[in-house]
Amino acid sequence: MLDWHTIPNASDRLKWYQNKGQLKLNLFLSIIFVGMVLNGYDGSLVSGLQASDAWQADLGYPDGVRLGLLNAIGSISGLVVGPIITYIDENWGRRWGIRFYGYTMLIGSVIGCVAGISGANGYGIFVAGRAIIGLGLASFLMTSLIVVQEITHPRSRESVAASWDSYWILGSVIAAWVNFGCVGYITSSWSWRIPYIIQVPFALYILIMVQFVPETPRFLFAKGREAEAYAFLVEYHGNGDVDDPLVQFEFQEMKDAINAEKAAKAEKWSTILKTRANVHRLGLAALMVFLTIMSGSSIIYYYYTTVFDLVGITDPTTQTGIQAGLSVFTWFCQISAVYIGNFIGLCVSSGVFANASEGNTRAGIATVALVWIYLGFFNCSNPVLYSYPAEVQTFSMRSKGLLVWNTVTQLMGAYTTWVDAIALNSIGYKYYIVYMPLLVIQWVLVYFFMVETKGYTLEEIATVFDGKNPSLSSVQTLPAVEQQGEEGEDTK
Repeated sequence: MLDWHTIPNASDRLKWYQNKGQLKLNLFLSIIFVGMVLNGYDGSLVSGLQASDAWQADLGYPDGVRLGLLNAIGSISGLVVGPIITYIDENWGRRWGIRFYGYTMLIGSVIGCVAGISGANGYGIFVAGRAIIGLGLASFLMTSLIVVQEITHPRSRESVAASWDSYWILGSVIAAWVNFGCVGYITSSWSWRIPYIIQVPFALYILIMVQFVPETPRFLFAKGREAEAYAFLVEYHGNGDVDDPLVQFEFQEMKDAINAEKAAKAEKWSTILKTRANVHRLGLAALMVFLTIMSGSSIIYYYYTTVFDLVGITDPTTQTGIQAGLSVFTWFCQISAVYIGNFIGLCVSSGVFANASEGNTRAGIATVALVWIYLGFFNCSNPVLYSYPAEVQTFSMRSKGLLVWNTVTQLMGAYTTWVDAIALNSIGYKYYIVYMPLLVIQWVLVYFFMVETKGYTLEEIATVFDGKNPSLSSVQTLPAVEQQGEEGEDTK
């Protein structure tokens, strides 16, 4: 098998500022990463706004079921839009999902800022805005994961894809410090309206810049636009050299894989679900969601003010200040991968405070420390949790694989954000115990079902799953769906 790492490429002999094709590609990728910054900003914003007395008053002091619905409505609307985005991504192109995200963030942010105006139902308006934002968020997540995998230069694909979620953390850092400055020191409704309206310029950047982003080469090839696909690779992966060896290798590998998938009708659900390899791919996409959402992180990301309230830390400035520092800390933690066990400490510290006659400041300090430790380890695992679902799919089923990922994400997201609020309101710190056995189950599933993907192209990764015992030692140069085509002959 030819090792593609040794194939010469323009990027090997040029400094980064000389590689104009790569610089242009980075500009296109900036749209994805600005979108993820906006995603992280928005996703962390509401938890901080809960510390604002003005926000609470404008929305009628939501708690329990009402607070849970406010946070869960975005996942509910995201669940509905998923199949539509899959159809658009597969038939119209990848850019539309990103464009739709920009519109919904713009509209939803403006509507949310109207909440609390005299004579208006502040809670209802804010929830409506969150629902609109949820539509676009699901669209962006599904589409951007595909785009990052399909347009990035193979030399940097792994690192770029792995950094995808780190921009979410960057957005949360910005949100935390904006909340700290506004919620902590402004007493009027502008304490929460200023942080919310800041989302508008991010959305405008996405809407403007997406007009200049070309379609991915794999999408172009699948639609019969082979010359355009090759031109993309030449300009952005070969710095304009039509005879670049790595570009020729990429194009031939892409051609073999996509043609084989077309022959096998690999894009049809009947074919996808017929083979063990594809079920394995879809299962791994769902597993990544289970690892991400059902680890207990939603309690801290969405309800950290409640967590701190349970141990006597109730001052808004203190709460937002702790969160601001925590966001910066987690930015530096997306490197290694292990998280388990720290909910035990949170449960103990909260229990100590709850059962102390006059509270216990040491329990509060312990909770703050354990929250930092937990999210530190959790964020070490995030790079692979978000890059993995897209890279393990074949081209023909990548949109459908991301549909499965989105569906499970929105279902679990709606469950955790809604139920967490109700449970914390009802049983407090005892709810942490629920997540402990789930972490053990996650370790077992990862050990037995995950497949290593480091160091391989998308087409090489696709061949791994067709073996009886998937492992990277079985990577072959054969098209990804050769076996799949044989198994699915009766579907033609």
